[in-house]
Amino acid sequence: MKIVLRNEICDRLESIVKNLKVSKHCIGCEGLDLNNKNPYHHPSIEITQKCEHNCIFCYSKLVKIKPGIYGIDPNNPDTKGHTAITISQYGEPLTYPDKVKKAIKFTKSLNLRCDLQTNGVNLNEELIKEFKEIGLDIVMISLSASKPETHKIITNSDTFEKVLNNIQIASKYIYTIVRCVYIPNFNENELTELAEILNNNTNVKEIMVHQLIVHDKNLKDLKNIGNIDMVGKIRDLLLLVDEMKKRAPNINITIKGCLLVNLKGMDGFMLNSITSDCFADVPEIKREHYPFIL
Repeated sequence: MKIVLRNEICDRLESIVKNLKVSKHCIGCEGLDLNNKNPYHHPSIEITQKCEHNCIFCYSKLVKIKPGIYGIDPNNPDTKGHTAITISQYGEPLTYPDKVKKAIKFTKSLNLRCDLQTNGVNLNEELIKEFKEIGLDIVMISLSASKPETHKIITNSDTFEKVLNNIQIASKYIYTIVRCVYIPNFNENELTELAEILNNNTNVKEIMVHQLIVHDKNLKDLKNIGNIDMVGKIRDLLLLVDEMKKRAPNINITIKGCLLVNLKGMDGFMLNSITSDCFADVPEIKREHYPFIL
């Protein structure tokens, strides 16, 4: 009996990983250091947990987050080891645009890169121009579908056209990353279509594809739309990213930096067989919280 441990797919997977580039947002994150056994993400400024979307996979609605700064004391800011602050990882910060402006100014006063994470609904050209003027470096906008009906299933909101239009506007002025969540056997075809749409109609610089994270509280809903048994398979994630890249040659299609650096050290056989543990407890922010009035 002949047992084949390696085939053409292994070579292809190695080539895909070799050519993937780390997202600009991930530069400076402790997760890129494989010697750090307990890495923290960038410090963040959390403004609110309110959001116009109610995404089927969202974890921010499952935990209670206090507004303020996580990871840097605003009264005694020590930025050693930090390169950036993210606004924000929970909720929709542009519910309060004036607070976002103050958060950007605070971040730039520390000479750190400022990355804004948003659902894109409340963006507009005037706001983007003002954000650029006061120093915003990166805007990350969430979109995981290429059609309004799929977007509504994911977000429980009729905002697809608005988000796509605001991505187009934002990308004219600021380095723009579109963040997608890959739901196996549900939106992979739409993600390749979205990549082509963004390549042809926007100035988006990156698309970062995230694996689906499954929790007890979203398991039932996710089972109704995708194949939970396929969640976490590295082979499928890499092949999807490769197909998206073919449709969007002008955009850096990538994955989370902390995952990528781990995959860089693996051969094709491992890449073809491993599965990420995407079934988890609701995550908590590990960094220390500091109250901060914006």
